[in-house]
Amino acid sequence: MYVRFWGTRGSIAAPGQQTARFGGNTSCVELRANDGTIIVLDCGTGARELGLNLLQHGPRPLRVHLFIGHTHWDHIQGFPFFAPAFIPGAEVNVYAPLGFQKSLGEAMAGQMEYSYFPVKLKDLRSRIHFTELDEGFFRVGDVLVETQYLNHTAPTLAYRLTHGNASVAYVTDHEPYWKPGRNGFAHPGDARHVSFLKGVNLVIHDAQYTEDEYRSRVGWGHSPIGYATDIALAAGVQRLALFHHDPTHDDVTMERLETEARDRVSSLSGGLDVFASYEGLELEIKGTGPVWSMGESSAFRRLPIAGRRVAIVSGSDEEVASIEQELAEDSLVLLSIAARSEVLERVREIAPDLVILSSKLPDGDGASLVGPIRAALRRPDFPIILLTEETEEADCPHENEGATDYLERPFSPPMLRARVRAWLSRTVLEEAAPATTNGDGSATASIIDPVIAQHAESAEKYAQMLASMPLFKVVPLEQLIRMNTGAIDQVYGPGHVVVREGAPADSLFVIVSGRVRVTETARDTHSELLLSELGPGEVFGELGVLRSQPRVATIVALERTHCVILQSVHFLEAVKMSPPLALGLLQVLAARLSDADRRVARYAPDPLTGLMSRRTFKDQYRRLAAGVRRRRTGALLLVVDIRELRMINDHHGYAEGDGRRAPRSDAHHRPRRPLWR
Repeated sequence: MYVRFWGTRGSIAAPGQQTARFGGNTSCVELRANDGTIIVLDCGTGARELGLNLLQHGPRPLRVHLFIGHTHWDHIQGFPFFAPAFIPGAEVNVYAPLGFQKSLGEAMAGQMEYSYFPVKLKDLRSRIHFTELDEGFFRVGDVLVETQYLNHTAPTLAYRLTHGNASVAYVTDHEPYWKPGRNGFAHPGDARHVSFLKGVNLVIHDAQYTEDEYRSRVGWGHSPIGYATDIALAAGVQRLALFHHDPTHDDVTMERLETEARDRVSSLSGGLDVFASYEGLELEIKGTGPVWSMGESSAFRRLPIAGRRVAIVSGSDEEVASIEQELAEDSLVLLSIAARSEVLERVREIAPDLVILSSKLPDGDGASLVGPIRAALRRPDFPIILLTEETEEADCPHENEGATDYLERPFSPPMLRARVRAWLSRTVLEEAAPATTNGDGSATASIIDPVIAQHAESAEKYAQMLASMPLFKVVPLEQLIRMNTGAIDQVYGPGHVVVREGAPADSLFVIVSGRVRVTETARDTHSELLLSELGPGEVFGELGVLRSQPRVATIVALERTHCVILQSVHFLEAVKMSPPLALGLLQVLAARLSDADRRVARYAPDPLTGLMSRRTFKDQYRRLAAGVRRRRTGALLLVVDIRELRMINDHHGYAEGDGRRAPRSDAHHRPRRPLWR
């Protein structure tokens, strides 16, 4: 494989004479496989020169696979200047983990709003595809891509790319899980990191800080150079490229740090070739031995964590509130336990998916509960994140307790959130169906539909499930089987957004169990209107499928909800072939429209004044107050009263008082309907 560095800085670009040798552009690395596959690792400011080079020397039509570790600005700020994205006929495939708050597409489009950039993402001429990844593996061309979560302040993935016998790992941004101790890398996260890099020919690793700098920047999500070197030695790596250079490190500093890293390797009698990466550096990577595969499931199997139950075991109300506030946006069910004596009984009762456990509780040692919690849940590998006290000892103070993860206080809240999401994702994937294999036993990765089946069921099995439901029992079984061709099923946790208003309508949902709520956003006030609630045997998404138009409502799971998801093309064929099904669907639509009209009328604005109703005011105020409580801020409510308006309405009647001019004696009090009545 061919590798070229186009940007090597971290955090922010640092161009100038003092950084001319190692470069001032932010992260961007080009990789080309022998089969012609073009891979770009991160899209910092170095992507501008890379894009121009691809236009001059790249193949036609141009197809680029862009892997982004995470969507912090220094890793995506070159995308608006990446020339292939502007070229008709070019194809840009963008891959990244799902970040906080926004989807991958939203994050990339956000920096291209008119407030920041003159061209919007939707105006680019190339074909752009966004794919959100989890831990796992997949292939682009003949390149095997494997991913693993890193320790950063946002969900961040490392990429391990293998072609033939050659392998390259791209690891940025990442911070040590724990300080190396007498037993090497004892923290489970560091042990996973070493395994992920095992035997790689070239590792491009975050090495932003010196050891002294790192001491004051713990929790920022970056590695000291010594850690990167020791990790590469432990993994048996051939070559290590120090990467993501700090913007304050000029060329003189980088030369010194490179020398110190090489001296460190020599002192440990290691055979590692370590060097500081620089812009324009080109490498030919050739494999010399066996290749290890770390992937256990498809990286496209990104199942939702919304609705998962997290137990927070801590005696500190302040700590619990801080954790709850940080995890609130992930739609998790958060349950707190304060006393050690209550832990085992409560975990049996609530059956959490993950436990955040304080090492010290008011009534005893919390760390010793790791084993009993797993025994109570009958899950020997149950994920437990242990919050430990600050210590000067190098080894994990509770490593013998066997917790899944350790985090030292004071911890970085977004880093805790990223770790919670990573461990919940791994737990969800373990519950999903295993990856398929080829005839020779090797793993096979394939792109799976964005709504991923939790259980591989045949069309006949789905048809049997639907045959007892009122809408489908009139359809012959043979037609039901054809209708379920390509169908999948999914279980959604409470609070999960199953369908979002404005999304493409490419499938129909049938509720097997559970309940969902249907809401619509009012165009004038942007308030949320409740249209209906649906339960077992009912369908949703049918209106968009029938009209071939985007979704007109948002569907949210109220409880754990199991759905069978039908492909629109097969469902429409069934409607054409079965008049009873078409008639039943028409009756469903008529009933829904009638019910929706009745509900919406309660929120409708006054026909005379256009002012919203009292119910709308109460709903908006409730949401405002909830946001204020969550953010711990204040709010100002201003109430405006119109003098003597009630007297006018009481005397003349509402229609007369609001519909015609008031009596002359009250002409200066022009009648208006109040905000509520």
